[in-house]
Amino acid sequence: MQNKFAEQLTLDLAGVVRRDVAQKVHISDGQLTRLANGQRTGDKGMRAGLAHALHSTLLAFSGARKDYGVLSFLKSSRRYDDVMATLFQQRKEEDDRRALEESFDEAMTTKPEARSSQQTLLIRDYFREYAEEIMSENTDIVAKAKYAGVDIHGVFDEANARVGG
Repeated sequence: MQNKFAEQLTLDLAGVVRRDVAQKVHISDGQLTRLANGQRTGDKGMRAGLAHALHSTLLAFSGARKDYGVLSFLKSSRRYDDVMATLFQQRKEEDDRRALEESFDEAMTTKPEARSSQQTLLIRDYFREYAEEIMSENTDIVAKAKYAGVDIHGVFDEANARVGG
């Protein structure tokens, strides 16, 4: 099975001259092909270099997922991959999480030994919903920026410099 970074790399390489990309990150064409096929994983620097060379925020998210175990982006095989689909998905994920919010707050303020099994499950489910919401927001911002013609990398760099941890 192909890894998520390899899947996204394959998508980002569509319509691009692979030799040019390989040269930018100082690897051979064959190495790039093996990375895209999931036969090789490369190191963090190589993954970051590829995301930068391809100017791909989604590839950067996939690399961060692999390298640091952080949330990536939401990809649905049942939905269109466009700005409207990502907008509706993000709203749905946010609504799903908010629907649990009041009950979650009550469960969290209950001492652990006094929580019902339903409250324990609610706490677990709330964090699952929250993770899906964050992933859908990551997908949504990338799609909207692309649609608007905005360099999201510049926005991320500025935000990280201003308020990032």
